[in-house]
Amino acid sequence: MSFQLHRVTRNYRNLAPTKFHVFNQRIKTSLVDKTRIPESIWAANMTLLQSYLSTSDKHDGVYHESLLGSKLLIAEREVLQAQLVIYLDEIASLLEMAAVRTPDILIGSGFDLQKERRGHSRAKATAAARNAAHAEQEEGESGTPA
Repeated sequence: MSFQLHRVTRNYRNLAPTKFHVFNQRIKTSLVDKTRIPESIWAANMTLLQSYLSTSDKHDGVYHESLLGSKLLIAEREVLQAQLVIYLDEIASLLEMAAVRTPDILIGSGFDLQKERRGHSRAKATAAARNAAHAEQEEGESGTPA
């Protein structure tokens, strides 16, 4: 059985306001759900979660009000979105560290994930070793080089 390491894709940094709002609400719902992420993860960083949740609630309210087109509210929404990106970066790092022991935490976190992939050199080396082994096996069966 092979172990695959997942990492959080930090694509939320460049999302448009509407897509960011949807993404943020998904993360907030996942982080509040104690069945997905245990409280022990937040033991050392309880202020991080509380700060994130309060900023997220403010962002939700300002987002809906900013849809009316107020330039002041749009500017406030952008400031709150920038603060949330900082909090999300910290939360993503914390969850990646916790995922070393409990890999399912990332899957239930609501973040978009990417699999860590090896470089092409590893694939070429594996293919070359496989071809060499296959050539040796053919030599052994026929008794003469192929």
